[in-house]
Amino acid sequence: MVGSPFDGLPVEIKVQVMENLDAKSLLRCASVSWSMYLTFRSSSVLQYLVKLALYGMEDTGSSVPHPNISPLLDDHRRAWELLNWKRTTTIEVAPHCQAYELVADVFASSDGSKLCIVGLPSSTSDGYTMTRTPDVSFRDFAIDPTQDIVAFLEVSIQSAQRIHVRNISTNAPLIILGFSIPPNNNFKNPVLQFGHDLLGLYYTSRILIWNWRQGSLIFDSSLEKLSHHIDDFVFLSRDALLVTSTALHLYVFNPPSSVTLVATLHLPVTPHHRLGAQIKVHSGPLHARPPPGALFTPSSSERIQVLSVGYGLNLKYTMYVHTRTLLHYVEHYRNGEALPELVVPWDLWGTHGTRFMKRDAQRVWLRYAHGQRVIQQRDTASGTEIDVIDFNYIPSSSSSSSSSSSSPSGSISDLPLNPLHGDSFRRTTVTRSQPTVLAPSTSGGLGSFSGARHDSPFVTEISTSLPYHVSSVSLPLALYACMIDDERVIGVQMDQADIKLVVYSL
Repeated sequence: MVGSPFDGLPVEIKVQVMENLDAKSLLRCASVSWSMYLTFRSSSVLQYLVKLALYGMEDTGSSVPHPNISPLLDDHRRAWELLNWKRTTTIEVAPHCQAYELVADVFASSDGSKLCIVGLPSSTSDGYTMTRTPDVSFRDFAIDPTQDIVAFLEVSIQSAQRIHVRNISTNAPLIILGFSIPPNNNFKNPVLQFGHDLLGLYYTSRILIWNWRQGSLIFDSSLEKLSHHIDDFVFLSRDALLVTSTALHLYVFNPPSSVTLVATLHLPVTPHHRLGAQIKVHSGPLHARPPPGALFTPSSSERIQVLSVGYGLNLKYTMYVHTRTLLHYVEHYRNGEALPELVVPWDLWGTHGTRFMKRDAQRVWLRYAHGQRVIQQRDTASGTEIDVIDFNYIPSSSSSSSSSSSSPSGSISDLPLNPLHGDSFRRTTVTRSQPTVLAPSTSGGLGSFSGARHDSPFVTEISTSLPYHVSSVSLPLALYACMIDDERVIGVQMDQADIKLVVYSL
């Protein structure tokens, strides 16, 4: 069989060409011919690119040679799999925490008058602290250390409101963004978030989004004729957002100042229209650049979205879905493969694309999700047990080959234990062949649905099968809350107004 002209090129040229392919295309090329396979196997660069995609990571463009980075990437993955941290540091932070953030290796907290910033220690560095005192009192703030920016929502009892955007390092003002609260509008629990050059504000069923660099308001939900109410929102990318109501609504930005509803993804059917879900959403931050010094970083399109789903007062669930699953509908619209306002029933997207579970752990602080990992905690008689749930688990040669079945209730805490290192760790892998199954309602009819904690809000049995892996560790200390980023588990201890961070650096 005569090889292709490409096979006759020098290996160096073939590698340069193949470097422009995505991981899936690279693997396809490697399976085309023996020559292409040998080219792939001979290149540490090509193998590193595939490994990055496999782990849901991106290269940061450092000057470190790829053969040196690849083992570090493997070590990073293994450390998370075993929860094998190299260093533990306790840090006292400012008391009276009114608001806080964890973004790009930085923890920041405020009491409404000053901002205390902690550059978190890693396994190789000690970190730093600084304090910023703006000349305004503020209700909330958002930071993106990769852009050296902070936004303060000023305290005001007037209808006119202001957001001050400043440099973190110098406190120098960059721009002031203004907006108005309509008469009789309930301005409760405002939350700011950055997404690249976007700054979003959510409060009481209203979303405002600015391009903070240009100072332009590009979306105000109160001026749009939306077909649904708003429970929450999150940036999926710099040009797409997820808005939640009783369903998931995917929007894209159309410059300069409008949005298009791309798709509405419905949740499982409930026995009564008044039993619609209330959905809050949380994920890792969407910052503009990698943290300084990072060799690789989680891909923004691979982030896990954690949806807290409530039906009435008693029925609480957590649903997990990859950002890429949601962006799939955005890409189809952008490529002209789908019309806007697509309506997607649960059965067409939720069964294999999500994991829907009964909520079995109370999360008192945010920043419990980062990349494709989620952390949760449970109090024990001797301290705290921590679960790190990885929704991109890839077994390594050091992994246990056994896997366990999920419980009928779909509760992570009900999964069988597989001890490792004594009884401190457990490791459990759930695959697509082991779905979480939620039973339908046991009530006799629509009018008799009880909404009790033991009942179910669903008309039919719900089965979901997004794979995940759980690594757990028992800690001999009580923690008020837990947070996570790409390099650390961060425990929060509170004693009245005093706050300590216990930083476990991997």
